[in-house]
Amino acid sequence: MILIIKNFSFCVLFLITNTLFAQDYYWLGNGGDDDFFNESNWFNDSLGQSPQSGTIDPNQPIAYNLLLSCEVSALSSPLNEIVFEPSKTLYISNGVLEANSISGGTLVLNEKSYVHLQDFEPLKNNATIHFNSPLSWLRLQNVNPNQVNENYVSYFFINDVNSSFPLNMRLDNYYESGTVIRPYNSDVSPLTIYFNENITGTSANIAVDQIFNGSSIPNQLNNNIRSFYLERGYMLALAVNEDGTGKSKVFIASEKDLEIHVLPNFLQQGGVSFLRVVPWNWVSKKGTGGDILGMDNSWFYRWSNQGLSDLQREYTPMAWGFGAANDDSDIELYKSKYKSTHVLGFNEPDDCEGQSGQYNHLCDVPVAISVYENLMKTGLRLVSPACRQGAVFNWLNSFNQEAVENDIRIDVIAVHWYDWGANPQGSPNANPNTIFNRFKTYLEDVYELYGLPIWITEFNGNKYRSTETNRQFMELAIPYLESVDFIERYAWFEPQNITIAEDPGNGEFFDDAMNLTDIGTFYKNYQSTPSIPEDYYVGLNNLNDEVLTNQYTNTCNPVSSLSTPADDYTQNVTLKVIPNPATNKIKIIFSEPIKSIKLYSITGSFINKQLINGYIDVSDLPIGVYFLSVNQYPIKFLKQ
Repeated sequence: MILIIKNFSFCVLFLITNTLFAQDYYWLGNGGDDDFFNESNWFNDSLGQSPQSGTIDPNQPIAYNLLLSCEVSALSSPLNEIVFEPSKTLYISNGVLEANSISGGTLVLNEKSYVHLQDFEPLKNNATIHFNSPLSWLRLQNVNPNQVNENYVSYFFINDVNSSFPLNMRLDNYYESGTVIRPYNSDVSPLTIYFNENITGTSANIAVDQIFNGSSIPNQLNNNIRSFYLERGYMLALAVNEDGTGKSKVFIASEKDLEIHVLPNFLQQGGVSFLRVVPWNWVSKKGTGGDILGMDNSWFYRWSNQGLSDLQREYTPMAWGFGAANDDSDIELYKSKYKSTHVLGFNEPDDCEGQSGQYNHLCDVPVAISVYENLMKTGLRLVSPACRQGAVFNWLNSFNQEAVENDIRIDVIAVHWYDWGANPQGSPNANPNTIFNRFKTYLEDVYELYGLPIWITEFNGNKYRSTETNRQFMELAIPYLESVDFIERYAWFEPQNITIAEDPGNGEFFDDAMNLTDIGTFYKNYQSTPSIPEDYYVGLNNLNDEVLTNQYTNTCNPVSSLSTPADDYTQNVTLKVIPNPATNKIKIIFSEPIKSIKLYSITGSFINKQLINGYIDVSDLPIGVYFLSVNQYPIKFLKQ
């Protein structure tokens, strides 16, 4: 049998023979929609028909095993639930399932499978999830990581082994209230790099959380990378110098795979000699300055690099001053942080008499630049030093200009704002609207100057202002920050108690008895929006304003049976397995150079086999149906 494949982004479809799974159905999509509950979308080869009407219905037990590819939805009603009989299984490979919840049965996630459940109780009646590939995930929209760890970990199996956080499983934030659950495997390779443009030519797979540079970049692709393919859920940093410095750029594949068919000119001219891929973590805008618990935020920082992420929050390390970025041990520390995808620059280095600027001449821009450059070695997204309010227009502007001249990357601008220019000591009860308008104008001016996303890492209505003034200012500021695209993150920083006539004057979250104040209650309860809401992000930085487009397309091309004539397909790629059926060995004939071969059982379990002289020994395999992925192209064969 010859299978002709016509699209690189191919949804693998499990194919059923006449002798196996006679009462099971695979997704064909002939119903004209993506509705999981439309029986016309499912098909059985041996019966030559779709299931009877009413047998795949919401909230009713499904008595079939189902084999699914492509993007499918069960969300036509918020009351719809996918229910399986206890012994039945839903297999997914190269597909996406959107649903409210799954009840009973087993869900098997094979390669590139993504399931998104929206219910507050997404798994019911002992439904179990088997992750057979590290490039798969289960996203629970309304169950936070603490709740997942407490209530759902026993439902998950990683390659048939009980899941255990953090040994073989990641629990990443999904914005304010959700969790992304996925296997942890240090050998997984979410990135494929290519010698030619348009995802062609010699390629190499790049493993997660490691730095590849110089000669360690496989297949002689050092300085020879012209395109790449990045799996969803990961962030990539590329740089022209082997240590991560020089011209560089960060790419984020958040909700969709990312294909860049032509690297930016400035990377091609310099030649990429540094790569690092890290897992992405989905956070909302709202954070805290300081490790403050109980505020329903998904990130925080501590004015140091000594904090740790927890289940509920991403810790963003800060290179507070000279001593936090000037040697390799600091760089290794930043690289080791769980969930951390960014590094914050220095804290108020513009102040030569205080904060970080007073030490080791860090307030001198050339000194600060030379130390900040080391942060590029982390392969993380970089946030600028955070200056005092007015210094963002002078000291930081000089810092940025020198950074551009020396090819030092800045991805985000950090600011502090306390309304110091409006005599807060003499206006404890200033009009909150007037304060807010100055705040808004300040942020717009910063964005106009730099054109980069902004993090506000310290702000409030000023410690000399009354509690009521701070509260009203917050109630104006937070909705604005949540609504503005160029604001990525913010952290209200509580003023210290300052005695003011007739008012203690503070904007703190907790009172002396550790009860939430009105300000704390508002901050905690305000629902925060995604920090980076895009499906993918190829953002600007201070070195490059070239706009890149994601050229990945998710195309589903179901193949109905082994006997489908080759003439039904556009003849771009030829893939052949002989003999088929097979008893002892199979020979792989492929019209392109073979770069990778993976063998899977009908349930999606990976089988470790090697290609030797064009053959794979299958003599020890049980009788049944198996799948090969050759350079990511799928084909099925029968072992007899």
